[in-house]
Amino acid sequence: MIRIDVFAGNVLVMVGALTGTLWITSACSSSTSVDNGVGVGGGFNPNGGAGNGGSTSSLLCAQFNQQCDSGADCCSGACNQTSKTCASSINQCTDANGPCQSSTECCSLSCTAGKCSTGACIADDQSCTASSGCCSGNCDAGVCHPLNTSCSTAGNPCTDNSQCCSTLCSGGTCQLGASYCIQSGDVCSQSGTCCSGTCEMGTGTLGICAPPPSGSTFCSGGIDGTVCGDCNNCCSRLCAPFAATGVKVCQPASGCRVDGDLCRKDSDCCGAAGTGLPGDGNVVCEIDSGKAIGICRNPRSCNPQGNVCHFKNYVCDNSSARNDCCAGVGNSGVCQLDTLGVPRCNGLGTTCRQGGDTCSSAMDCCNQLPCVPDAHGALRCYTLPDGGTSTCVLTGGTCSIAGDCCPGTTCIQALGSTQGVCGNTTPPPADAGTPACAAYGQICAAAADCCAALPCTANHCAYPVIIN
Repeated sequence: MIRIDVFAGNVLVMVGALTGTLWITSACSSSTSVDNGVGVGGGFNPNGGAGNGGSTSSLLCAQFNQQCDSGADCCSGACNQTSKTCASSINQCTDANGPCQSSTECCSLSCTAGKCSTGACIADDQSCTASSGCCSGNCDAGVCHPLNTSCSTAGNPCTDNSQCCSTLCSGGTCQLGASYCIQSGDVCSQSGTCCSGTCEMGTGTLGICAPPPSGSTFCSGGIDGTVCGDCNNCCSRLCAPFAATGVKVCQPASGCRVDGDLCRKDSDCCGAAGTGLPGDGNVVCEIDSGKAIGICRNPRSCNPQGNVCHFKNYVCDNSSARNDCCAGVGNSGVCQLDTLGVPRCNGLGTTCRQGGDTCSSAMDCCNQLPCVPDAHGALRCYTLPDGGTSTCVLTGGTCSIAGDCCPGTTCIQALGSTQGVCGNTTPPPADAGTPACAAYGQICAAAADCCAALPCTANHCAYPVIIN
């Protein structure tokens, strides 16, 4: 067996990839979907636990979209340094009596009169007096009506993982945090926290996450963050454990979004026009009329640079993606594992891209520097600041996943977008004054630098990928 040490990537994105569970968000009561835009994407918050994530007991923290200077100001622990407003976070919930706008912000999953309740939310089909007390957010005729009858949404009792929409039953209760984003069918109040990018509101105060967008793709809905059984369930063709829970989820690819993954515009997709890379112009972002989020559709000819491809005998038996990379079809060796362990087309040969050059992922860049968006949204190899030596992106710099950012920050971005900014996070109170641990995919010197007892593999906090 050959062991190749690579780190599997995250997305602390808007919500992004290997992180905790509950978040700050705004609610609304309507029968339409809600898209409030930006959240935290793909990383592990040191506060995170197995199911409910970390919590904050502050009664004075700023809520979603309120002004902030740093993550310490926000209930979510994440401050968007571009807008100077608090981002939503799936890593951190608010304790009893803390401020809230929606029940999904609270560890109790119950928000009453602007404060998180001391008691847990009321389960489906149980007696109630107000919708705010129900796990479903819908009290009608004195009974809490379920949001979903095919699986139990978060806050409801369970005895087995299979009973829960999230696939995570812990402490006898269905949890939100199997992954870094909410699974389709589970309770939500904001589209940005759903893996699919859409929260469909019901008749009460909450809704459920919709299925992912459909379209012309070889990927069958295995978008980033979705709970998975094997690699071929995933658009990225990489199914690996989520650090906070150990549940296997589809891992996001760095840089451009691969075939079938979410996107907001053409430039988010591998193969977008204008990159100058192999397969330039072969892929567009296919978005249904009236929607803000779509999917990167199938290539119109050969597989472009950075797109997923057919690879045998890695962490999976083989990738079911097309064996048709531009610049080298068939078993030509052009399909390679990138730094996240994702099998991707690389038609550049032994040539690497310099700082400022266009790129599809960090695999294209010299010295494995991050592939991050420029001011116009085009992905380019990271250019080190004058006199700088750090290979991670500092606070305020751009990012495509949380692994691009330096420890103590995370990538705040809209779901499906490659355009994010590294923002502040808040260490647990017990760790006040000590350096923040490194999230999944971020740089490290030793295992002690990493959150959640992650190994330090090839100077990144990540699980090693094994090739048989």
